[in-house]
Amino acid sequence: MYRYLFNIVILSETKVLGELLSQVPPPEGVDCVFSTIGSADRIETVKADLIILDSPFSQYECDGKVIICLETEEMESFAAKRWESIFDIWLKPFNEKLIALRFRHILEHWKLEKTHRFSEQCMDTLLECIPDMVWFKDLEGLHVKVNDAFCNIVGKPKGDVTGKDHCYIWDVSREEFEKGQFVCKETDEYVLTHRQKCKSTEAVKSQHGMRQFNTYKAPLIDEGGRIMGSVGIGHDITDLENKGAEMEIILRSMPFGILVWNEEGRVINANSKFEEYFNVSGKDIIGKSYEAWSYKTLGGETLDRCEGYREVKIQCDKDDIERLLELHEEPIYDVFQNEIGRICIYRDITMERAMEQQILRNSNTDFLTGLNNRRSLYRFLGENKEEATFSLLYLDLDHFKGVNDNYGHQAGDEALIMTARLMQECFPEEFIARIGGDEFLIAILGKKDIGELTVKSQKLLGRMREEFTKSPCWKELSASVGIAQAEGKDLDIDELIRHSDSALYAAKEAGRARVCVYQGE
Repeated sequence: MYRYLFNIVILSETKVLGELLSQVPPPEGVDCVFSTIGSADRIETVKADLIILDSPFSQYECDGKVIICLETEEMESFAAKRWESIFDIWLKPFNEKLIALRFRHILEHWKLEKTHRFSEQCMDTLLECIPDMVWFKDLEGLHVKVNDAFCNIVGKPKGDVTGKDHCYIWDVSREEFEKGQFVCKETDEYVLTHRQKCKSTEAVKSQHGMRQFNTYKAPLIDEGGRIMGSVGIGHDITDLENKGAEMEIILRSMPFGILVWNEEGRVINANSKFEEYFNVSGKDIIGKSYEAWSYKTLGGETLDRCEGYREVKIQCDKDDIERLLELHEEPIYDVFQNEIGRICIYRDITMERAMEQQILRNSNTDFLTGLNNRRSLYRFLGENKEEATFSLLYLDLDHFKGVNDNYGHQAGDEALIMTARLMQECFPEEFIARIGGDEFLIAILGKKDIGELTVKSQKLLGRMREEFTKSPCWKELSASVGIAQAEGKDLDIDELIRHSDSALYAAKEAGRARVCVYQGE
């Protein structure tokens, strides 16, 4: 709710009246600010929403609603000419309950005025934001309010339109109006008689010729249920030859390929984007069988009715690339809900699908090494936790921090990339992931001999050592591996990772550059 601030000035030698009025609870949404001015204050003009004169006031000019406080005997001497400028008179001595009641009514009246002005402003602003014609009529058919769009179409200013009837505004004779042709008379009468909204397409005769409108009209009903008049909105479609022309404009402006066929299965429209996608001219397909074209071009595939759409691949000769199109097929109904055709919408999702795949790859891949990342590892382990046997090889580089500190992060990154390559060469069929800075995990499904895994891990460490010795930056580098294995379907993934990590820690404690197998707590 909007809040209104009511500024009240009291001209009085005491603060009694101000204290009395400040105790009156204002209506919801109204805040009052009181100030008291004594006769000793040197001012000439008092400006406020409400001015209460409880002291000699002849020397003051007042700008606002004025309330005068008078003794009963002073009423006779009060100048009659000043009554016109007075909002109210309070007789003294004050009856506190009566004054409080009258003050409350004044606040409510003031709020009502404010709310009315605000509603008028909202209405006028809203009307001018509507690009279509809007008008309000009373029961006599006189236009009470219209917007600028209405005036622009009829070619008359608001001052000339307000209060005028259809004949004057549209420059038609009374005889023509009474005939009821091209004057909207029938729909106006329907709205007022049936007390219902009405939607129609109407032709209106004006001094500029015939105009065609889609009109929406509704009755205006007061709180007592009485008809006050009507409101209407008119969308000018004169420049569209017919509904087919309107549809043509819409279809041509669509960023999707669109094909329309009738109840006989004959193509009746195709937009330029469709022609671009399928490298076909509209004139070569319109009037032809949709099924025949679909079988020839798309292989006769049927629409997946459950999903509501399917995806088709086409070869675009223009770009010499393969496009992926999302195909939606929807029925077209007439006013009696009979299916009179179908519309096919082809949306190019080639880039969209490529981006989805790229995002999916990025979200599951370590950007530096190209290996799987931690997120991908957990998904892989979760999807395969029903395996009877699961083995994890936890690998960590020894003295890796020294490489970064002494030779820079580029040397460290190159060591990580080389490590990833060697792991893929030694375990080409297994799932390998980089899960931290220099930490890697190899996940192996199925029953594997621990001794065999240990030998393969030692071979990997040997290969890595050979490569490390080739660069002075890596001469201190080596790697350690911890192996853990679990059996049974009740596999706890986090526990298995902890076991492999414990085995890795044991390898580090034993002097690094070696392989250790988890032996239990």
